[in-house]
Amino acid sequence: MAINNTLISYRQSHLRGTLVAHKDIPGDKSISHRALFLAAFATGITEIDGLNTGEDVAHTQLALEAMGVKIENLGAGKRLVHGLGGTNLTQPKNPLYLGNSGTTTRLLGGVITPFPIAVTIYGDASLSQRPMRRMILPLKEMGATFETNTNETLPLTIRGTSTPAALHYVMPIPSAQVKSSVLLAGINTQGVTSVHEPLKTRDHTEKLMDYLGIPLTTTSHASGGQTLSVVGKCHYAAKNITVPGDPSAAVFFAVAAAITPHSCITIEGINWSPYRRRAFEVLEMMGTKVTILRRTQICGEEIADLRIESNTLNSITLEAQEAPSLIDEYPALAVAAAAARGTSIFRGLRELRYKESNRLEGIFRNLSTCGIEVRVDDDTLIVKGTSGLPIFGGVTINVFKDHRIAMALYILGMIARNPIIIQGADCIASSFPHFSSVSENLSFMRAA
Repeated sequence: MAINNTLISYRQSHLRGTLVAHKDIPGDKSISHRALFLAAFATGITEIDGLNTGEDVAHTQLALEAMGVKIENLGAGKRLVHGLGGTNLTQPKNPLYLGNSGTTTRLLGGVITPFPIAVTIYGDASLSQRPMRRMILPLKEMGATFETNTNETLPLTIRGTSTPAALHYVMPIPSAQVKSSVLLAGINTQGVTSVHEPLKTRDHTEKLMDYLGIPLTTTSHASGGQTLSVVGKCHYAAKNITVPGDPSAAVFFAVAAAITPHSCITIEGINWSPYRRRAFEVLEMMGTKVTILRRTQICGEEIADLRIESNTLNSITLEAQEAPSLIDEYPALAVAAAAARGTSIFRGLRELRYKESNRLEGIFRNLSTCGIEVRVDDDTLIVKGTSGLPIFGGVTINVFKDHRIAMALYILGMIARNPIIIQGADCIASSFPHFSSVSENLSFMRAA
């Protein structure tokens, strides 16, 4: 239940219902950002269907419009993007406000680099604390200059160049955002720009480039990494793009069904990429009944319909190499671990300290407040589950302006004897504006 900027989560007897992509589950946020950026440089008009309608993607659209890209709104999730087709971005009249969107910020750096414009970007208090050094370093090598503070955080000014240099960049730390930023710079840079990632990360940028006919080659290495190379200054024709449902949003309802006894829900049309479905595989390993009802492909992305049924959950140990494919899903998985039998261990979570909040600290503090035995050892999260027993609840929590922590704690409230009150819940609008109404539609009966 929503009251102003507060969500109140009640205990559920069980959950029933079907969630449909674009109606109940928002369009994939990661793909939505990339669809807008790539459509902006196509030749012709791109119709995008299923675009994420949260605030983060809206900031990407507004930034592109401020730099001369015409985008028409055709209703919820539908956009017509008039591609520049080889012409330059234009100088925006004002600094660009990016809200809480780290993806917009990092990808925008690559978009601006090959154009002779100077753009000042700034964000909210949370985004202004997130480090941008990893995005800045490769783009400097391509010719961009940056005016920023000693911490290399927002606000900052990006000065692009009319003579960008192609680059071979070796990623020191896996990051799909930084990889995408360099590739986006590369499509408007003469020559071949390449990125070597020692550990493969989410590949939505590459899949969309391939779908649109952008000349991109991938070389896999025996070590498990890969090198991605894009040929710049090659025009590509606009093609309509359909965005699948966001698995990072759907996973919260999958966890809700998993931990609430006698629950069974269906989720239709979500992205089923190998880099995005891992959280559902982890839930299945813990004991959740996950059934794939249908699989197909849209715009190079695999999508699936699923049935999720509750079951007794067991603890799990996840090693550091899992982190790139689960980085957004750990808050939800921590809630699943809190309801499981035994002690779950999640290693290699250092990157969580640099998300919308210090997400590792946020998970620890809020689970502790809710009575869960949890501790953090360096970059390892350790959660002792309740073995399926309800928690007491009856607490008010602060989610540190982090949408995923807010949604995770709402789900935890479904197994609390007393309501959990979530303050600062407006942050959920950054990715999932109608989260609370979808949750209430799944509720079968509330118990006091």
